[in-house]
Amino acid sequence: MVKAVFCDFYGTLVHENGPKSYEVINRVFESGNAERAEDVVRYWHRSFHQLMDEFSGDAYRPQYELALKSFEETVERFDADEDPVELCDLMVEHWCAPPLYDDAKPFLESVDVPVYLVTNSDDKYVKAAMAAHGIACAGVFTSEQARYAKPDPRIFRYALDQTGLKTYEVVHIGDSVDGDYRCPASLGIEPIWLNRDGLPAKNAARFAKDLAEARKIASYM
Repeated sequence: MVKAVFCDFYGTLVHENGPKSYEVINRVFESGNAERAEDVVRYWHRSFHQLMDEFSGDAYRPQYELALKSFEETVERFDADEDPVELCDLMVEHWCAPPLYDDAKPFLESVDVPVYLVTNSDDKYVKAAMAAHGIACAGVFTSEQARYAKPDPRIFRYALDQTGLKTYEVVHIGDSVDGDYRCPASLGIEPIWLNRDGLPAKNAARFAKDLAEARKIASYM
């Protein structure tokens, strides 16, 4: 029986990107030598996540520091005429007030078991975003608290330890195949991949097109 729902935040309840993050990418693209804006996105994403992997555990560093380092690398890579600090501060604006998905509040209000966020972020950004949209949940577990980020399963171990729940008592809902499906599944947590874009399911055996469908799937587990 499911006693609680673990849920991702960025990309699941709120949009992964928004006006501020798009502005960051466009500024690097327009002032640098990238052939496509997508190249900037891909490089920055890879740099940021590699740093998150590297600086974890005892070597943990706050998200802002890693984002700033990744923007420094991205600006240098594309020879862009931009200040990495300005770019990073724009990303903070996005993290603190990302656009909310229309189905997020109905989902949180309809789930009849506690919902806990398990997300890659520093506490202050998630809390600011939740306050901006007037949403609440039973608890928030971040990579800052765990000192490990998805797809490292230790962030889920941390959430389980903090709640006292067993792996078979929770489901996890999120939009990343690696971080939100394969990662919790490796611990025995039942995952539901939130596939809003209708991408090929690949090896994800259980997926939903929106949060309403994810809630229905979770209610039968």
